[in-house]
Amino acid sequence: MDIKDICSAELVREPRKSLSIRVFPDGCVVVKAPLQATNVEIDAFIERKRLWVKKQLVYFNQFHTCGGREIVSGCSILYLGRQYQLIITKNIQKRIVVEKNKIVLYTPLPNNHTDIYDFLTEWQQERANTVFSERLKSVVKLFEDMPVPKLKVRKLAKRWGSYLKSNTIILNPQLIQASKPAIDVVIAHELCHYYYKDHSKAFFNLLTSKIPNWKQVEDKMEQKILGAR
Repeated sequence: MDIKDICSAELVREPRKSLSIRVFPDGCVVVKAPLQATNVEIDAFIERKRLWVKKQLVYFNQFHTCGGREIVSGCSILYLGRQYQLIITKNIQKRIVVEKNKIVLYTPLPNNHTDIYDFLTEWQQERANTVFSERLKSVVKLFEDMPVPKLKVRKLAKRWGSYLKSNTIILNPQLIQASKPAIDVVIAHELCHYYYKDHSKAFFNLLTSKIPNWKQVEDKMEQKILGAR
């Protein structure tokens, strides 16, 4: 099975010891491979993951049917590293409340899937703006000689974050699914690009000096959000 057989797949080679594969909520698939990995090894790895990838795509699709705009009461929502059950309740006032293990969405239009999708997306964007801004202020303190970067929250097809030469970092609003320690790792990763443009050994040494357990946190995030191995 060739990587091209997987919808929207991308192969990324970087300094790492093992192969991994991610299935993103929007259906994109990214395979990460060590620089020295051969095409035969990569193809064999992808073949072993064929059924798992299909299961992940089916899992994400159940929450994004009808063009990605049908979200039903009772489905599972990830928010700040925890699973919540989404409860849709009819109410004149439109609002969203987080209660223990539930996210309750109040709306006068409980059967309007497009309106519910748009409202939930807007809420996630607002929470992402607030939480990411707070975490950036905290993480940037680890980089004493770095000017405070600007923050933009914008959907990225295949990344959690990106760094721009204008000393601006972009974070994917879907990162609001991750725990705060995982968000911190993504932010620190992007801030390291202020010093190193590529993923060199020096880059990862810097990241490790700032957050020593970044790899464990990242792996946990991948397993919880994306099921990566």
